[in-house]
Amino acid sequence: MPIKHSAHEKETIALYENSFWLRWRARWIFFISKLKRKTLKYAKRIAKIIILRHRHFPTFYFPNNRPSYPKTRPVETYNTSIDKTQTFILYRIIGNDLVPRHSAGQSRKNLEFILQHEPLLEGCEKIFILNRIVDPNEEQAIVKLLCDYQQAYLRIPFSWDDYKKAEWNILDYPISYAPYKLKDLKLRQDLAVQAELSLYRHKNNYVMNNNGARNLALQDGRSKADWILPWDGNCFVSQAAWRAIKQQVLNNIAYPYHVIPMARLLDNQSILCTDFEPEPTEEPQILFRSDSTEKFDSRFCYGRRPKVELLWRLGVPGKWDDWAIFPWDLPCPDYSKDAGHYTQGAWVARLFSGKPHLERKDQQSSRERGETRSEAILTMLDQLDDSSYSNNTSTTTSLLTRVTCTSHCDGSNLALLKEATKRAAGKKHQIESYSVNQLLQDLVIGSLAQCHSARSEFCQLIGNNLNKLFPDTQEKECSKRLKVADPSLLTLFLFTIKTLKQRQDPGTINTERLDIHLEDHLNWLIKSHPGQIMRSKSTYIGTQYDLLVSAISLYFGQTQTAKKTFRDSRFRILEQFDTSNEKHLTRRTKNNLHHECLNLQLWIYLAELAKTIDEDLWNFTARNGNGIQQAIRRFLKKFENYKTFSKFDKQRLLPISDAYRQQYVEPFNLPSRFKTGPISQCKPVFPIETGIFPFWNLGAGTIPNHPKTSKKLTPEYQE
Repeated sequence: MPIKHSAHEKETIALYENSFWLRWRARWIFFISKLKRKTLKYAKRIAKIIILRHRHFPTFYFPNNRPSYPKTRPVETYNTSIDKTQTFILYRIIGNDLVPRHSAGQSRKNLEFILQHEPLLEGCEKIFILNRIVDPNEEQAIVKLLCDYQQAYLRIPFSWDDYKKAEWNILDYPISYAPYKLKDLKLRQDLAVQAELSLYRHKNNYVMNNNGARNLALQDGRSKADWILPWDGNCFVSQAAWRAIKQQVLNNIAYPYHVIPMARLLDNQSILCTDFEPEPTEEPQILFRSDSTEKFDSRFCYGRRPKVELLWRLGVPGKWDDWAIFPWDLPCPDYSKDAGHYTQGAWVARLFSGKPHLERKDQQSSRERGETRSEAILTMLDQLDDSSYSNNTSTTTSLLTRVTCTSHCDGSNLALLKEATKRAAGKKHQIESYSVNQLLQDLVIGSLAQCHSARSEFCQLIGNNLNKLFPDTQEKECSKRLKVADPSLLTLFLFTIKTLKQRQDPGTINTERLDIHLEDHLNWLIKSHPGQIMRSKSTYIGTQYDLLVSAISLYFGQTQTAKKTFRDSRFRILEQFDTSNEKHLTRRTKNNLHHECLNLQLWIYLAELAKTIDEDLWNFTARNGNGIQQAIRRFLKKFENYKTFSKFDKQRLLPISDAYRQQYVEPFNLPSRFKTGPISQCKPVFPIETGIFPFWNLGAGTIPNHPKTSKKLTPEYQE
């Protein structure tokens, strides 16, 4: 008796049938569906596991699906009256070692082998290119080695300032595969790594700079020789290989491009044998004539076919025609006008990478080589991101630093001290009768007051409330309380507590219990299934997730986690503030206006938090200009007719409009029935569910801003 497949299952099975490496899975589903009735329940279970385990497979296409290029002889295009005495120039590009894809120091070891054993090549000049080597000690060792052997070299320097300018690849990346959606899609592990690598494309292109260095070699060599070889740094040319290469070129001199297949070595010493016969089956190197017009596309990054892109344009057939192109990849290019104007022959050897299990010729080794390469790139770029933050000395002027300023005392400061004193002397509440967020609000007000006055009673208020929230480090109930904590309150509290720690006040509170439960809560947010469900939400819940993870990460100094969270936040900006999608997102909530206002308030705090590590969410926009600024403008325009929203507290607009004027120079025409008033006289404390910081207007006059920011808007209309 056959299994009745649902529509989703049929679609999944059809998708498997279209993917050649997963066909056996789909065929197995149909095979077990034909078993006898007594095995039906087991067949259903197996089929369900296979379908759900790979619930989604991205759409893709192959380069070999393109039509054939026009068959034209290069003789018709290029001048063949060239002197037979040809000159060559060989560039080898030496970059960074990528552990674990390569052994540490492997590039230098292979360079030393080349300098010791590679023969002089008749009619060929050799130049090495040092391609943005990050480690200055390693670069210095390579330079010394080249100087000892009197070898010419060019240097492309690595600059921290330029690296910091490299942005995430957000606008060219499909939002349907945003990082916070990948786990929900249940992509295969290798595909998930490829998708993440695409997010690093601009950073990858700066550091690895494969095609940038190759194009530099082409530019430098066109005036120096008739033929240019912009090759990888691990290429070794033996005397036999050079004779074959030179003969290949001279026999086909009318062709501007020559494709030279490559052979991988498991032992460098093997190429020194006179009877060495390689099997050049790997991705080839390309040799250019000086008057050729094509060059490498610098958009294609290392690990995502930087050289293959040119092979596609030239119409060179190979196994790369069966490499799938996924939605996050750059599209397969069109044929060049020089398509077909190449020859293929001879060979070149690639020296050992230091990892023998990745250099075998079987398909498994090829797949592992690609996965290890991608992981090595991600590891290196994450390390550079951490180092770039440690080299950052910029000063931030955010809302969070403003509320902890002690250099100004106005009405809002006095109101804060008065409220904190009142709460410190008030009745001691029990956790059962006093909500977690009420205790957290007391903690926020107490820590703010401590930052402004450093009085002992405020330290006592903080300590008492911390003991109420976290009486025992092992109690599971304590971790549950953080799950219901208001993200805005928790964010401000962690920032002020961290500020107190940095000041090393004698009355600083012991936060050992807090740190233990915060660490557990961060792990729960990142690793647990409920946490990932919260992360995948497209509404204000997803914004709350980003705020919580970034606040706790920065509290512990985990900058890499915070930076990746702010990267994900940029995708949320594209998704939430897209005018074509905005109504669809807000329709999911019962109280649209409340949640829309809450979401904007969360975005303000998230953008200010990102500013502390030089991540600019305020000015990030889609290509059509949609971003936080436009979202605030659209929201405030809704209130031109107050009576339309008679049940909504209009004063919740004040922190939003104040943040807008603090960040953007462009004036905004607010509703005509608003009048100005001092910031210090605005309502300081709102209900917890509004997500507004207590004493949000604290010390606003201490930060120099645009002239209009010393006043604030208050609604004239009262319900």
